[in-house]
Amino acid sequence: AHGLHLGPVLARAPGSSIAPAPPQPTKGCASSVAMGAWCSCEETSRNIRQAQEDITTKGVGAVLEEAAGTLQEKVVQAAGSLEKFLDEAVAEAEKNQAVAEAEKGTKAAEEVAEKAAVQVVDATVEVAAAAVAAITGTMVVEFDSGNGTVKMVAFKTPQLGLALALSGGGCCSGGKAKVAVKSVDKKGQAETLGVHTSWKVMSINGTQVMGLDQAQKLLKDGVAKLPQA
Repeated sequence: AHGLHLGPVLARAPGSSIAPAPPQPTKGCASSVAMGAWCSCEETSRNIRQAQEDITTKGVGAVLEEAAGTLQEKVVQAAGSLEKFLDEAVAEAEKNQAVAEAEKGTKAAEEVAEKAAVQVVDATVEVAAAAVAAITGTMVVEFDSGNGTVKMVAFKTPQLGLALALSGGGCCSGGKAKVAVKSVDKKGQAETLGVHTSWKVMSINGTQVMGLDQAQKLLKDGVAKLPQA
């Protein structure tokens, strides 16, 4: 083999750094570069001699089998590392899922508490309406005037001056029909008290309205207790 001397071939750019060049081979010996690693002449010669000796003493088949065993060990090690990585990833995913479920449970608990609070408020309003009716000798009707605004109206005489009907619901609206004010008499008691058509009837004397027939009965019972004008 001809002697070979390799000098530095990379120019250094301003502000950059280059790793030191590998040791240069001496004249009269072979050199090689594989996978970024420099093999000296002595290492190459030693590896060749060792391979020749192994083949002579053990045979080609045995040498190849040993090489295959070494490769298998590396594959097993790599598989173990991969398995560990996957186990850690699964554990992290399960942890994140548990956190998400805990947060979901907290949110559900908050929703339940909020619903319970609304029910308590509604019950308190109904009790208050019943108390007002009993104390003042009036019939207290609670209306939803729209946008969640609640109006409490106290009727003092049997001549209410309004008519009720079912409103909404059906196959197109997708909701349950509610009892609402169908009409208001001109200069009647309801108009004087500020009642308007389309108002939804929520309760009568503290009893929640669930349907038209029930509402009509509640009105009848309430009117019976009112003094004549």
